[in-house]
Amino acid sequence: MIDANTKICCLIGEPVEHSLSPLIHNTGYQALGINYAYVSFRVSDIKRAIEGIRELGIRGASVTIPHKVSAIKYLDKIDPLAGEIGAVNTIVNDDGVLTGYNTDGDGALQALEAVTTLKGKKAVLIGGGGAALAIAFGLKARGVKLVVLNRTEAKARKLAEKVSAGGFGGLKKLSEISSADILINATPVGMLLETDQSIIPKDLLHNRLTVFDIVYNPRETRLLIEAREKGCAVVYGYKMLLYQAVKQFELFTGLEAPLPAMESALTQASEGGRDATHFDRR
Repeated sequence: MIDANTKICCLIGEPVEHSLSPLIHNTGYQALGINYAYVSFRVSDIKRAIEGIRELGIRGASVTIPHKVSAIKYLDKIDPLAGEIGAVNTIVNDDGVLTGYNTDGDGALQALEAVTTLKGKKAVLIGGGGAALAIAFGLKARGVKLVVLNRTEAKARKLAEKVSAGGFGGLKKLSEISSADILINATPVGMLLETDQSIIPKDLLHNRLTVFDIVYNPRETRLLIEAREKGCAVVYGYKMLLYQAVKQFELFTGLEAPLPAMESALTQASEGGRDATHFDRR
C-alpha cells in the first residue's frame, strides 16, 4: 500500500506508455514486501525531469530513449563504466546526490553468457545507439573479437573506434557473419510495426551462430524465428531487459533482487505478446 513513506522509482523517456519495466520492478517490490513503487513518466525535457527527481526525492530512475546520453551532464556523479560508455540508463538519488550508471551491457552479456561462452569468439554487432555501445564495451572486456556494422557507416566507425573493435562497416559487410560465432541485433528492426522485417538475410545465418536480438516485443522476432530454422542457438531480448532491470533494482533498493518472481512476471507478459516500447530507437 502506498503511504507517506513509500519510496518512488520511475522510468523516464519518450515513449514509455507500454514499457514492461514497471511490471518487473513492482513485482520485485511486492515479492520482498518493501515499501517501494515504480511508475513511468513521459519526458521530453530531461533537464527539468532530473531537477524533479532531485527535488521530489525520487529514489531512482531508469532512463530510456532519447535521454541516455543527454542525461549525463545533469548528474552529480557518473559511475566509471557509464562514463566510459558515455550513456546512462540508471540514476540513483542518495539524499539529493544523483549518480548515473549503465546496466545495459551487463544485462545483455548475462543473457548471452547463459547460452554461450564469449572469450576468443568473433561477434558481429549491428547497431549504433546507446545499447549497442554498452554491449560493445562488455564484449570487448570479455575478450571478444568485435565487428560493428550499421546502416550508416560513419556511426559504425564511431562506435568501433570508441571500443577499439577489430572492424566496422555498413550493411554491405554483412558477409562478416559467415565467420562469426555470435550475431547481435541492437537495432529496432523487427519490433512493433516492423515485426515482419529482419535486418539480416536468412541465407547469411548458419548453425554455428548464437543469435541475440535485443528486441523483446515481439518475443519471437523474425530474426530469431529464422535463426532457429537455420539451427542457430538464440538469445531472447526479454532476457536482457530482465537482467539490466535486476541490476537497477539492486542499485535502487540495496537488496538482492527476487529474480525468479521478476522473471516469471516478465515471461508471462512476454509470452502474452504485451506491447512494449522500452527500446533505443536510432
